Amino acid sequence: MNYLDELKNKKIIVLGLGVSGLSTMRFFARKNIAFSVVDSRDLPPNADIATQLATDTHFGALNDTLFKNVDLIVISPGIALFNMYIQDAITRGVEVIGDVELFARINTKAVYAVTGSNGKSSVVTLTRDVLKQAGYKVALAGNIGTPVLDVMDQDYDCYVLELSSFQLETTHSLVCEASCVLNISEDHMDRYDSLGDYAYAKQRIHLHSKHVVVNFDDALTHCEQTPGVSFGAQQGDYTISQQYFNVHGKQMLSTDELKVIGLHNQLNALAVMALLENLKLPVDVFKTAFNQFSGLAHRCQLVCEDNGVLYVNDSKATNVGATQAALTSLAKGKNIILLAGGVGKGADFSPLKVDIETTVKQLITFGKDKAQIAALCENAIQTSSLEDAVLQAKAIAVSGDIVLLAPACASFDMFNSFEHRGDVFVELVNKAVKS
Repeated sequence: MNYLDELKNKKIIVLGLGVSGLSTMRFFARKNIAFSVVDSRDLPPNADIATQLATDTHFGALNDTLFKNVDLIVISPGIALFNMYIQDAITRGVEVIGDVELFARINTKAVYAVTGSNGKSSVVTLTRDVLKQAGYKVALAGNIGTPVLDVMDQDYDCYVLELSSFQLETTHSLVCEASCVLNISEDHMDRYDSLGDYAYAKQRIHLHSKHVVVNFDDALTHCEQTPGVSFGAQQGDYTISQQYFNVHGKQMLSTDELKVIGLHNQLNALAVMALLENLKLPVDVFKTAFNQFSGLAHRCQLVCEDNGVLYVNDSKATNVGATQAALTSLAKGKNIILLAGGVGKGADFSPLKVDIETTVKQLITFGKDKAQIAALCENAIQTSSLEDAVLQAKAIAVSGDIVLLAPACASFDMFNSFEHRGDVFVELVNKAVKS
């Protein structure tokens, strides 16, 4: 009996009606597998679809009886496993998995998986582009926006998956041709007890990987599994020197072939090459894909140049590590006017202090935790809004400066998402430079 047939004999609950919950419901419906739906919100999104597809639904506060006589819970990554009702279910022997684990138990195709605190989306997108250039039919899915269950029944040769720590917490069986933890920096400390716990969740990506890739320069990415290769700015199997990407000590490709700017983007490209090492792809495949890759919106995106001043949108920098990466990659001396602030998610901002001292000409803060970030710098300017921050930056900037939105915070105090925040920044900049 295959796994899908086994599921038809189980009592299943889909917990949480976000993007992954909706995808899981659609998948079960396509496979004629009965399930119930539970969501703690009185009026969750997709409730109407759940009512149509599920055998029964519960919307509202969780209680002791919901998960009794249940065999399997497919949980949304946004719901913490330490929820008391989930813990009680696990203690009673109920299996709790996520949609990625469900995929892993059924999938037979090659998987290339990437996690990390920063750069995941850029790396998986560039990996997809390289594989497509090499002639593979590739599905890009996971945390980047398309749930993996939505694409697994389609005609693909392989999957490139971006995976978050939340997704990896409930993933046990994922077999990867290659896997990579790009970097680890403090994030989601409102969900993890320590940085070590967060790093451990990330490293679960390597559990069943045939080719492990680690960041030579970041010890927190190193793992118990024997690494296949490492990448790093100057040390490792994949390095950068003399404006070349070097592989095992040999020059492979000029860094000028990579269209996007910044050291962090070059390190991302190294990670892609290391991840795909076992395929032994021709150099021209990487060259073409690197030349065509223009980067992703809200990730060190060049908005415009105005009188010698560059305006850069890195709204995706939602944690301290991402902001540090942007500063060290883009700065040429102290020429950055940094716009930062929002919801810190319990993060320690102090590691930013040294980077601000060496790269930032002026710190301008906004949002809920603006005062905490402003405390890192004596002359910081605190503003009431992103609009005010942009106007202050424009007034200060001179030719050679970079006005950089790299907030080091989540966006949900003032915006719907980091994308919304970045879009607003782009609008504000275009309005300001035209005035």
